[in-house]
Amino acid sequence: MFRRRRRQVTEETAVAPPARGRYVHEEVVTPPPRRPLLWPWLVLLLGLVIAGIAAAYFLTRDDGSSATKPHVPAVVGLSTAVATQQLGQRGYATIVRGQVVSGARLGTVLSQTPPPGTALDSGGQVTIVVAHGPSTVDVPNVVGLPVDQAFVRLQAAGLKGQTVKVASAQPKDRVIRQAPAGGSQAKKSSTVVLTVSKGPSSARVPALRGLTQASATATLSRLGFRVSVSQVPAAQPKGIVFSQAPAPGSKAPKGSIVGINVSTGGKSAAGGVVVPKVVGLSQGEAVDRIEQVGLTVDSFPVASQQPRGTVASERPAGGTQVAPRSKVRINVSLGPGPREQRDVPDVVGQAESAARHALIQAGFTVRSVDQPTSDPGENGLVIKQKPVGGGQASVGSQVAIYVGRGPGPSG
Repeated sequence: MFRRRRRQVTEETAVAPPARGRYVHEEVVTPPPRRPLLWPWLVLLLGLVIAGIAAAYFLTRDDGSSATKPHVPAVVGLSTAVATQQLGQRGYATIVRGQVVSGARLGTVLSQTPPPGTALDSGGQVTIVVAHGPSTVDVPNVVGLPVDQAFVRLQAAGLKGQTVKVASAQPKDRVIRQAPAGGSQAKKSSTVVLTVSKGPSSARVPALRGLTQASATATLSRLGFRVSVSQVPAAQPKGIVFSQAPAPGSKAPKGSIVGINVSTGGKSAAGGVVVPKVVGLSQGEAVDRIEQVGLTVDSFPVASQQPRGTVASERPAGGTQVAPRSKVRINVSLGPGPREQRDVPDVVGQAESAARHALIQAGFTVRSVDQPTSDPGENGLVIKQKPVGGGQASVGSQVAIYVGRGPGPSG
């Protein structure tokens, strides 16, 4: 740094050069010190901050490092099936290799690659070495396959297959179980038992019209059906089933839904229910019409020249207005000519309406008799019948069914 020299001359020196006896006064002035510069330090500090952020990013970013990858579980000592399951739960594909050893339990995992605790992306492969005997093979997993494909896989593995068919909700001919299980060891040429679905079993849909909702639901549950209930205003008394789908007598898979329409009583006639006119109809059709309006019915055999099974008369007469749940008697013609013997169906345990329709379909007339019971489970069901099921009786003759009546809802 340079220092400036400022020369200060008196007034006399400004007029003439200095002479003896005169003087020149000189004053040296030093400028003030400069402020230190800050910007180089700010640049350095900013660089250090950026470097720190970059280091933190590269150390913690999700680049598939071991901190974020799943780790291979320990499966040594487990059975092949369990090891495969545990590896699959982590998202790993399993490669199984056999090694013939003595003294180790067949199917036990002897070693694994990668070792336990290794960080490995989901979808990676883990190889396990499994103890084999000199004449054993891995049993392939064929559950869920069609049975023909299952046999092909078993044969390729040197095994035989045997099937056991059972009713199931699974599609027909689908393997639902196997023994030994997939992933286990079995001797060459041994047999693997396959449990194969023969499809859902079916049952005949009962007649539900005229039953209470509770009785209809109990009947369907007992036969293996599910029920869908719709509350609909109708002329039938409140709580009575007046229609159903599928139709009575049809076959449906067990577990399928049977829909029933239950009356809310919103359209009941002010003075009661009008008896349908059923003279001239078949017994089965007449019973359907009477039950649909919320009345009960008994049928009696009568001598008549009308065709056998035809309603010859009814009481009360058709068009009469009666109280809900009243009983209507219909007289059914025995028809001309001799009458053959027929087997009497066993209807004990069935709901009243279903039992009646089963007997009518077999060619008999039916009368219901109330049977007191203290068991709510018997309410609305046939407790006994005369003649008993399994015997024979003349076509058109009457079968009496004794229906449980007690606490709780009845049909």
